Amino acid sequence: MKRHWHWWFTLLFVWALVYDLAVWGAAARLPDIGTHLQASAQRQALLANIYMSVGGALDDAVPVLHDWGTQRAQTALADGVERIKDDPMVAMDLIFSNTWNSTHAMLKIMYWAAPVFGVIALVLWSRRPKKISLMGGR
Repeated sequence: MKRHWHWWFTLLFVWALVYDLAVWGAAARLPDIGTHLQASAQRQALLANIYMSVGGALDDAVPVLHDWGTQRAQTALADGVERIKDDPMVAMDLIFSNTWNSTHAMLKIMYWAAPVFGVIALVLWSRRPKKISLMGGR
C-alpha cells in the first residue's frame, strides 16, 4: 500500500480540483451574485479567480458538471446571498469568514484541498520507490 500512495494522492488532487472547478465556475454564473463573486475574487482571492475562470470553460464543455456545480454553489451560498448583494466588495471575506451550512463548509475545505493534495502528490511522486533490476537483460 505504501508504494502506491503517490497514486492515491494524485487521485485525491484530481477529485478536489474537479470539485473546485465545477463549483466555483458555476458560482461565477449565479444569477444574483455571480458578477459580485467574480469581481471580489479578482481583487482578493487569486485561487478562487483561477477556479472561476478555468471552471467556467469546464462547465461549458461538460453541462452535467455545470448543473451539479450550480446546485452545490446555490446550496452553499444560500444563507449569504443577501449579504453579498448588500456589500459586494467583501464577498470573498463573507464566504471565507463564516460557515453557513455543511455544503459551505465543504466548499471551504475543498478550496484548500486541491493545492495541498497537489503538493503532497508531487512530493510522493518524487520519492516513489523505483524499480531496481539486479540482473539486466540484454
